[in-house]
Amino acid sequence: MKKFITSLFLSSLLFSLVLLVPDFSSARENVTEKPEWEVPAEIYNILRERAGMTVYTHTHKPVDFNNMKYGFTKIYEQTPNYIIARPHNTKDYMLVSKDGFYAAYTSKEKGAAVDAENGSMLWRTLRNYAFEDIWDEDNQYGYFHFGQPKATDLVGDVFLNEDFLIPEGTTVYEFAVSDFDWYKQLPVDLLKVGETNVFSGWGSVNGVELDEEARYHMRGVLFLTSGGTPKLSYDPDRLHWKLENLLYPAFIDVRKDHWARENITWAFRTGLIQGFPDGRFQPLSLLKESDFTVIAAKYFGFKPGAAYGHRAQQYYDFFKPYNLPLKGYTNDTAKNAIVTRGQLAQVIAASQGAAYGPYSAVGFMYKNNLSSGTTGAKTFEDYHFNEPLTRAQISAFFQRMEAAGMTTLK
Repeated sequence: MKKFITSLFLSSLLFSLVLLVPDFSSARENVTEKPEWEVPAEIYNILRERAGMTVYTHTHKPVDFNNMKYGFTKIYEQTPNYIIARPHNTKDYMLVSKDGFYAAYTSKEKGAAVDAENGSMLWRTLRNYAFEDIWDEDNQYGYFHFGQPKATDLVGDVFLNEDFLIPEGTTVYEFAVSDFDWYKQLPVDLLKVGETNVFSGWGSVNGVELDEEARYHMRGVLFLTSGGTPKLSYDPDRLHWKLENLLYPAFIDVRKDHWARENITWAFRTGLIQGFPDGRFQPLSLLKESDFTVIAAKYFGFKPGAAYGHRAQQYYDFFKPYNLPLKGYTNDTAKNAIVTRGQLAQVIAASQGAAYGPYSAVGFMYKNNLSSGTTGAKTFEDYHFNEPLTRAQISAFFQRMEAAGMTTLK
């Protein structure tokens, strides 16, 4: 009887272990519905500036860096708040914060490179360092590509003699061959959207020969897409990850119930507005006209070059051909003046080719749902034309502009 009980126990244990072992043959991981992980703005900035593809989770358990560092082959950076290092068996990176946030990521140069043959090596790295949270009942983790934030899917592991169909309307941001740590991005125009594509194991895409180096390293294919997922002829679900940014930069002075929290998060994520080194956003701080000009130029896609003159001069020069109603084009005193809600309305209206007198500009804001006034009355007086503009307010105004499709100068 004792032998039978022992045998039964071992059988049950073995069955339990089998259930715990993941099936990497499909490598299709499920993510919970929109978990919200707040990370310090400092941590978010590191990923935004350095990361390509990122896999992350938050255990919410304090981390002992002294014990953890022995698991890395190289430590690149360590502060009281985080550690950045290279884990064993990979050339990618791991960022761990003191409060239990883990992110495995490729460099920006490698972009969407993941090990297409073995699933996501980033996910395996994450699993090794945050095991308990990865295997909890919610399976909470996510994928995001900081270099291509509009991408929605990553598909990989096309066997090199397979055909594949890219759905009509899909934008392919990246197309690459991958062999473990080696990665090479190929011209996207080799692919045909809406048609069947042929990837030959002999080293050609749709009949176009690849260079010798690419042919030598070919093992898998990666597509970083938006708008649809390539339908692979052998298994359309193979190595398919949904990309969504579930990370919220946390500021100590922006509570979850702050009226502009989502707007501030959007502005920070997009790089329009930075936080402060002490972890604050300062939502009530007022903006100078030069600050407003820098933010507006970034919003409309201006990429600054080498600085000259006043720190914001090149941003003003960007707007000169459009004759926007800014006062500091050649006047540094005006650059340092506090900007008002009214001037913002005039600049926004003018940027869209509309009349920008005071009453016309406020009317433009109401008509396009960029403002409802301070009480919802939608009168000129209710707009508070001469009131100084705050960092929280400008975050809201520009996000509403994006939602309204006002993303180019007219």
